[in-house]
Amino acid sequence: MKSKLTISLFMALMVFIASCTKDEFNERDAIDAQKELLNLKYQHELDLETLKQKGATALQQLLNAAALEQLKLNDSLATKSAIAAKKQDYSVTVVDVTTNVPIADADVTVSSEGKVYSAKTNTSGIATFNSLYLFPTSAFLISKTGYAATQILQQYITTGPAKLWNPSELSNEITGTLFIETDLTNLSPEKVGANVLVTASTTIPTGTVGSYNVYYPSYTTADGTYSIKVPAAPNGYNLNFEQVIADQKLYVNATDDDPVTTFPAALPRIETIKTYYKVNSYLATLPNVYNYYYFKVVPDKGGRILYLPGYSNSYGYGQVFTTAVNGQFQVEKIYTYNYYYYYPSGSLFDLTTFSYEPNTKVDVELVDVSGTLIQAAPKLAAQVGSNGKLMSYSSPEGGSGYIHLKRDAAGTLVPNAKGALARSAIYDSLSNLYSLNFTGAINTSSNRIYANTFLLPTKGDKKVVNFYYGSGESRVKQVY
Repeated sequence: MKSKLTISLFMALMVFIASCTKDEFNERDAIDAQKELLNLKYQHELDLETLKQKGATALQQLLNAAALEQLKLNDSLATKSAIAAKKQDYSVTVVDVTTNVPIADADVTVSSEGKVYSAKTNTSGIATFNSLYLFPTSAFLISKTGYAATQILQQYITTGPAKLWNPSELSNEITGTLFIETDLTNLSPEKVGANVLVTASTTIPTGTVGSYNVYYPSYTTADGTYSIKVPAAPNGYNLNFEQVIADQKLYVNATDDDPVTTFPAALPRIETIKTYYKVNSYLATLPNVYNYYYFKVVPDKGGRILYLPGYSNSYGYGQVFTTAVNGQFQVEKIYTYNYYYYYPSGSLFDLTTFSYEPNTKVDVELVDVSGTLIQAAPKLAAQVGSNGKLMSYSSPEGGSGYIHLKRDAAGTLVPNAKGALARSAIYDSLSNLYSLNFTGAINTSSNRIYANTFLLPTKGDKKVVNFYYGSGESRVKQVY
């Protein structure tokens, strides 16, 4: 046992002495070595006690530890020789990213073995370095006054030149107007207004491999226009637009605030709802509201109000004919057909379910959903039969159905019965006959989509592009 311990101590001492070997060995080193030797002796006394307790396995562990320290020493001695064998010369070529013209006098720096080496490019745009030890991921940093700094890794310098970009010459420009649909009740889009952020971004390659992004922000003016000054860029620019939050005016049949969302419990109307907008994204539902007007009959004996839709692609057919008089349109005759023919008996559109005082006339109001149709309301009425139900008949003016221009007991039209309307659609130009037959949906929008990437690779390039936020991406409440 004693001989084995002696071998172990000897090997450990040799490893310790070898590990302390330096090019220069002074007095301080000797004192430190003596301290280490005392610590080593004390540690081996502990190891001896462990050995007594654990036997030969513990001794083998000590021998293995000593051998490992010897291998580490051998590796460290071989490092300098390996580095020297791997040193080589390097050349870095630098060109302009847009023109590919060589750039002279660019500063190129790289770190090797803890030192920084620098060189300048020559007239061919080449910087050279001699006898450097580099890794594939070692980075050459490249800069020049007036250019954006860049870098290229050692592993890529042979695949192509490093590329510098000159962002100082803002000779290019992207301009336009941003439109938004904050009012769906008119036929034209609105302008987005002031202080909406528009950003032009471009990707600049650093070489054959690698790139970085650059951003140029701008804000719209009060009239919704934007202008971004940018330098020429090889990959063009991508425009990004800030989200806009604004109140939107639109027609709805109902919203989720209504306890009942179907006609006639919910009559179409104009609402103003907070809406979120994003360029080229029109995910907000556009309500299909077709009826500009309704006929509203006074409450029946049970207090129920009958609403009859005007012309509609959804609710059957009703029609109001007008003529043009002094820039306005006056009602001449009305057609209202049997709505309950289109629905099951007993439904909300079944006129036979409404009861009034027999043999009377009841007033009817023309309800203008848009608020833009009626200038002076026409006076209308419906006839009730002996059974208390509304009667269908032909009027003296040539109308047909349940509702007609109001007449007095003598059968004469009451004053201003024809009213005055702001608009009508042409029906028969030869007879000067118009109608309220508006077949399209009331809500209108310009949901146009434009590509937002533009090439501006040449100095002086300009682009003028208008963008549309359209009818919105989402709203704070659901509409029907």
